[in-house]
Amino acid sequence: MPAEDDILQRLRGRIAAIERAGNGTRAGRACLPLGVSAIDDHLPWGGLATGAVHEILDSDDSNRTKPTENKTKYAVRKRFAEGLGGPVTAFAAALAGQAQKARAAPVIWIAPRIPERESLYGPGLQEFGLDPADLIIVRIPSDSDFTRTALWAMEEALRAPAIGLVCAEIEEIDLTSSRRLQLAAETGGGLGLLLRPAPRNSLDENALPPTASVSRWRISALPGAPADAPWLPERLPGQPRWKAELLRVRGGRPKTWQLEWRNDGHDTDTGSRPGHDSGKTASGFTLVSPLRDRPVLPETARPTVSRGPHGKRQARTG
Repeated sequence: MPAEDDILQRLRGRIAAIERAGNGTRAGRACLPLGVSAIDDHLPWGGLATGAVHEILDSDDSNRTKPTENKTKYAVRKRFAEGLGGPVTAFAAALAGQAQKARAAPVIWIAPRIPERESLYGPGLQEFGLDPADLIIVRIPSDSDFTRTALWAMEEALRAPAIGLVCAEIEEIDLTSSRRLQLAAETGGGLGLLLRPAPRNSLDENALPPTASVSRWRISALPGAPADAPWLPERLPGQPRWKAELLRVRGGRPKTWQLEWRNDGHDTDTGSRPGHDSGKTASGFTLVSPLRDRPVLPETARPTVSRGPHGKRQARTG
């Protein structure tokens, strides 16, 4: 049975690729690989499909606001309070940086203009491979018309063939609006990332409202890797890590991975470290081993503290 399931998944991927061939997808640019074989092989297209919109949910539920009553062309029920969290922004920046290099085209990032707060920091974006020189940031006032304006800007940007990737921070979207975005992406052949806070009590994928996005991800932060580079002070966190949950994908199955970002300006020996997916480039995503609870040591193996001849503490195991 497992072999038959694998065959069915590959066939779904081929059918999806054939269907996408006539939808404005550029030749040779059918997908954006993440660079991790375990993820790319699991996705039907061998990566994130281009000519499509992908939804990335922020698992941090601290940024929620009360609904508004505006009735417009697009559904407007919420507006941003403090923007998105750092983990999902960093994850999206890493994907945008890879698209920037693979497609040799500028990136458009649509975000709310929040007073006294800047969610995009140039040197920080460069750490994740996103060049600010080819980044166009569209700031929209975070008032009751934000969602309508942001969706219009994202739709127009997705229709432009010269744009490689469009990333938009939009808190809520309905099915009709998501279909408009998907059709725009198919027309322009680009790649859209729809960054949204995960709705409250959204642990069950079936409880989330439907959208026309090709895939839906949920990103949460994990404890950072230890600072193992000699130029980093002790007790500082090393490379960032995420829990990446693929909640839904056309022609595929949900799955969860734990990822770490490796920067080529730092430690380059990613393949030799325990728990990392070998064979990856120095800069990019890499798999890390899942966190596990260690067994409790028996009483005889626990360290005990005793006083030495000069009153100093000495640790020993029984």
